[in-house]
Amino acid sequence: MARYFFHLRDGDTLIRDDGEGEDLHSLDAVRLYAVESARELLSQAALSGKAGSLHQQIEVCDAFGRTVLTMPVGIATGTDSQS
Repeated sequence: MARYFFHLRDGDTLIRDDGEGEDLHSLDAVRLYAVESARELLSQAALSGKAGSLHQQIEVCDAFGRTVLTMPVGIATGTDSQS
């Protein structure tokens, strides 16, 4: 398994996942986790009465800091994600 970190970018602002990250076994698992994270962000925004930003995206980096996936939050309603 490899460790991945899920950062949130909103325009020029980057909110880093400075925690322990997530141990996942494949890039498919990384994609699924990113989709679930994006859906959670959209749900939290809706519950708080705020619209989710269309400029938000989840940037996934491996343990070496390399970006392995970028997931626009707005496309998290389906399972077809792009990297």
